[in-house]
Amino acid sequence: MLRRTPYICALGAASLALGIAPLTASAKKGPTYEIDAEQVADEVAEVEAATDGDTFSGEIAGAAYIAHVPDDWNGDLLIWAHGYRGEGPELTVDAPPQYEFLSEEGYAWAASSYRRNSYDPGIGVLDTKNLTRFMERTLRSEGELDETYLAGVSMGGHVTAAAIEKYPNLWDGALPACGVLGDVELFDYFLDYNVGSAAIAGLAPDYEYPDEDWLATTVPEIKAELSTVPGGAWAGGFPQILGAPSPLTADGQEFKDFVEEGSGGDRVTYDVAWNFWHGLASPTGDFFFALGEGDGTIANRPGIASQNTDTSYAAEYGFAIDDVVKRIDGSNRIRKSNGLKPAPIIDGTPSVPVLVIHTTGDLFVPIEMAQIYTREVRDNGLEDLLVTRAIRDIGHCSFTGEEWIESYTDLFTWVETGERPDGEDLIGDISSPTLGCDFTTGTGGSGLRRFLEPCPTP
Repeated sequence: MLRRTPYICALGAASLALGIAPLTASAKKGPTYEIDAEQVADEVAEVEAATDGDTFSGEIAGAAYIAHVPDDWNGDLLIWAHGYRGEGPELTVDAPPQYEFLSEEGYAWAASSYRRNSYDPGIGVLDTKNLTRFMERTLRSEGELDETYLAGVSMGGHVTAAAIEKYPNLWDGALPACGVLGDVELFDYFLDYNVGSAAIAGLAPDYEYPDEDWLATTVPEIKAELSTVPGGAWAGGFPQILGAPSPLTADGQEFKDFVEEGSGGDRVTYDVAWNFWHGLASPTGDFFFALGEGDGTIANRPGIASQNTDTSYAAEYGFAIDDVVKRIDGSNRIRKSNGLKPAPIIDGTPSVPVLVIHTTGDLFVPIEMAQIYTREVRDNGLEDLLVTRAIRDIGHCSFTGEEWIESYTDLFTWVETGERPDGEDLIGDISSPTLGCDFTTGTGGSGLRRFLEPCPTP
């Protein structure tokens, strides 16, 4: 049994990692961050009530952590990397998904708040490394430590993929789920959505972008050309999921096709995904337009993150808008960073087994991110270290408990036995009606799976 640290401070668990809050961009000075002790106290109490063993917490370099070691510890450790938590000052910690399963199977685990919020995966990598080394020292004082794993969601997937490249000897396997595996290319996708919509709507590229007032200045003009109801649910919503006619004009339908291509390509679940992200994730349909507001920076650091000056929309999207689209040049300090600040670039050079899971209809962090990572890993000749899987859902990180357990189990078995688990090719033609059928299990997820096209009957 581990001794509780004398500086225990309990931290809370409310996280936006599995939510759909839009990213906010600003280079203004960030807040002074403080650990929310009451919130994590509740998280520690919840874990203690649900598991047997020792649950403890503390602080490392301004980042809070919680950790759990089951009574029947099997010698393995999993480190959890959380996703984007907004721009507020409160630092919180959440336990990994299905932590009860991990405890029952004998796995110790730990999770960090990171010392900052905002979209700052570089800090996430640093604080995840610190926590891993602390936990390894702590566990080795209690017995032999065998395998150490790293898993994370959304921005935590960015943390996970970047961390195993920055510190290749620290973990033995990785599970980035719904992760930003294309690093800054996620922000290029947001840029393409906004300036692409303007180009398809016929707007001249003389508008301001990025724009602090984007929703008020330019978006109304775009909607007026793309929708028959620009002042309402302009792109669709739940009525369209149930079969109502689309409010999109011919240009609007063209834009919908543009987003499908940019988010990963023709695939099942896309129609429901479009209507979810434009009608349920945001009742006004402005979720992605809201990402165009701000100054284009991330993590309160100067330098525009997105870029399309090097994009051929004819080649990459199949749309002839290159001569009319607004062009934005990104900052080299952001896009060619060799360090961890503010967004580490992922090269696709894992040295350990990596199991990637991604929902098919996530339009916030789209399946394109897994495709980018897969291409990089293959280009580096490391495809034997990567397995990718699609999950049929339209939410962001909306995996079921069964899908988490299967993913954990298959990664652990792969590392321990060397037997590579099954996956599926996500960079070829993903229009097959069987996409994700082999790995979509259980009930729950986004709650909208019943509206998706069913898997073919064998």
